[in-house]
Amino acid sequence: MAVAAVIILLLLLIILPLLYAGPLPPGFTETLLTTAFFSGVASVISLPFGLATALWGRSPGRAFISQVLYVPAVVPPTSVGVLLLSAVMSPSKICSAVGQNCDFISNALYAFFVNKPAGVLLAMFVMALPVSYVVFDGALREIRAEAYFKSLGFKGAGLLLMILLSLRKATISAFIFSFLRGFGELGVLLIFASYPPTLSIYIYNAWLIYGVGPAVTASLLAMGVGIVSAYVVRIWFSK
Repeated sequence: MAVAAVIILLLLLIILPLLYAGPLPPGFTETLLTTAFFSGVASVISLPFGLATALWGRSPGRAFISQVLYVPAVVPPTSVGVLLLSAVMSPSKICSAVGQNCDFISNALYAFFVNKPAGVLLAMFVMALPVSYVVFDGALREIRAEAYFKSLGFKGAGLLLMILLSLRKATISAFIFSFLRGFGELGVLLIFASYPPTLSIYIYNAWLIYGVGPAVTASLLAMGVGIVSAYVVRIWFSK
């Protein structure tokens, strides 16, 4: 069964697509580095927020509320993109309800986030939050780091920092999985922030502009980067 699964994936995702591989569209390396940068920064930012929510949600009565962090993970990414887009446009609606004009706020937020670097970062951060939360929530169920550091007098940001450092494997896991989540994101970015183009947008545009062949080549290279990265991380964890 396991061998069959491996063969099926090799055929569907590597061997058969290779028959259609074409010349690589320009800009692959630049786009790859841009994507890695934004996803890396968003993942780092998500770590303290994910950990803080995991700690907060462990108290009685808060577990249900903390589940709101699952929202970006359980709805279609295109829905998240639409919701983010409407959120930055909402001040004008809120102000008009009380007889005021706040179009300038909505216009400023739109200009700052939509199809801008800040929008790419925000979108990846929103999608990374559920991943960080889940990893830390699972780790805290097995390790009583919170109680230990509280007994030493740590609290607030200091407590979060000490727990992050003590849960090194959980922290690294949360970063890696959050990074990969943002690295492959398309739906949110396609609607909310498609510029500067990330790797998923680059591949999508390659398919639209150049056809299947170049898009296949870009996809295989992206897959190769992901496989090598995952292998290196696995070797590191096994030490």
